[in-house]
Amino acid sequence: MPITHVYYLASGLWLLGLAGVLVRPDGWARTMALVVMLVGAATVLVGAARAWAAADIHGLAALLLALAGAYAVVLATLQAAPDREGS
Repeated sequence: MPITHVYYLASGLWLLGLAGVLVRPDGWARTMALVVMLVGAATVLVGAARAWAAADIHGLAALLLALAGAYAVVLATLQAAPDREGS
């Protein structure tokens, strides 16, 4: 697979995330759009590592994906829970 296909996929993911950040008003959808942007950036790193045969870049991509997952989990737990009167 040519490296340009990886770059097209990564830029598509990043632009989809950017559109989600700019369009969605609520916090949860905006958070998921930011995670999609981080996955797009990690896709570029993995594609570059494959093209240049550099294994150390895979570690950086794994770190970026772990950061995206942690970002999603932390912001999901910080979402305000609805008040339950009478419970």
